[in-house]
Amino acid sequence: MIDLYYWPTGNGLKVGILLEELGLDYRLVPVNIREGQQKHADFQRISANGRIPAIVDHRPEVPLSLFESGAILNYLADSAGQFLPPAGTAERQKVQEWLFWQVGHITPYLSQLQLFKEKAPEPIAFALDLLNAEATRLYRVLEQRLAEVPYVAGEYSVADMAIFPWIQPLRQGQQLADYPHIQAWRLRIQARPAVQRAYAKGREVAPGERSLALQ
Repeated sequence: MIDLYYWPTGNGLKVGILLEELGLDYRLVPVNIREGQQKHADFQRISANGRIPAIVDHRPEVPLSLFESGAILNYLADSAGQFLPPAGTAERQKVQEWLFWQVGHITPYLSQLQLFKEKAPEPIAFALDLLNAEATRLYRVLEQRLAEVPYVAGEYSVADMAIFPWIQPLRQGQQLADYPHIQAWRLRIQARPAVQRAYAKGREVAPGERSLALQ
């Protein structure tokens, strides 16, 4: 059994997708970040950074706890031998390249854009201009890559699972009509039964979360 400490945001959903894809036995443990539950001491003993997602894997003799979504994806995929090529291969490094791109660029910039658009008491032109420009740049990077391959690392992998929940065009001021390869990629992933199950479970936890909207 694996415990997934979770809220259905982009980062929470990507781990849920992988668990569903792997068919592993897991239990969702909701951490309501809208009510500050991520700040509770019992959760921070599992996630030192006080952020979701985190897991506790009870399968080893000594249970293993992990935080940071990229580390969790790598661990689960490695332990199952799926959706992540073997260590030392060029194919694995390509997956890592795009996984780190998501962690280092997609989440920080797109989450900040959403924050300024949705939460700021009044518009801050400088921040919005900068973040809108970066969102457009990131969408173009992804569009160019997907013009060359069906999935970001060639084959469907944890990199796609990491990026997919963060591509939310309506929230990010983007028009999917401008990105036909992204649109086709999203439809391919959205059609996967495991992805549909992950989103359905997210709606059971918090149906109003904006990340659950599949445009």
